[in-house]
Amino acid sequence: MNIISDLDLNLLQIDNSQDGKFMNITCANEPIVFSTPSYPVPFGLEESYNNKFIKLSLRNIRKSPEAQELYTFIESIEKKLVELIPNCNEIQSQLRNSAKYDPVLTVKIPMGKNAVIADVKDSTGAPFNLYGLSKGDFVRCILVIDTVWYFRGKYSYKIKAKEIIVERD
Repeated sequence: MNIISDLDLNLLQIDNSQDGKFMNITCANEPIVFSTPSYPVPFGLEESYNNKFIKLSLRNIRKSPEAQELYTFIESIEKKLVELIPNCNEIQSQLRNSAKYDPVLTVKIPMGKNAVIADVKDSTGAPFNLYGLSKGDFVRCILVIDTVWYFRGKYSYKIKAKEIIVERD
C-alpha cells in the first residue's frame, strides 16, 4: 500500500484488457492502492443502479493538508488518464464540488454474489456490518484504482474500497 506522495504518476499506464471493454490502470506495473486519513461519511451507505458506495467528505479542505493532498492526487490521476487515453477529452470525475460544502470523494463498495468484497471492520479490528454505517460516521480507507472503461460515449473509472475502518468512539 502506498502513501500518496510516494506514487509517481509519470509511471501511470493504461493497457487494453483481453476483451477490449475496459482498460487496466497501473502505476509502476501495479494497481494504484493508497490509504486515506479519517473522513466523515455525510450520507451513510448509498445505493444506485445495484452499486453500493460511500462518499467521503474532504473536511476542512482549506485548512487540511491531507485533504488538499488527496484532492490534488485524484485530480492529477484524472488529468493523466485523459492524457493517456486516445481521443479522450474528459473522464467522469469521482470528486464532487459544492459552493456551500467541502468536496466529496465517491468510493465504490465492491460486491460479489450479494456480499461485500471489501474488508470492513471497526477501529479495534472487529468485523463491521457495512449496512450499519451511519451518516456522520468517520472512516479510514484503503482504496484501489485499477480500471477505466468507455460506456455511452464517456470514459469512467471508479475508486474502489479495499478496506474500510469505521471509527466510532
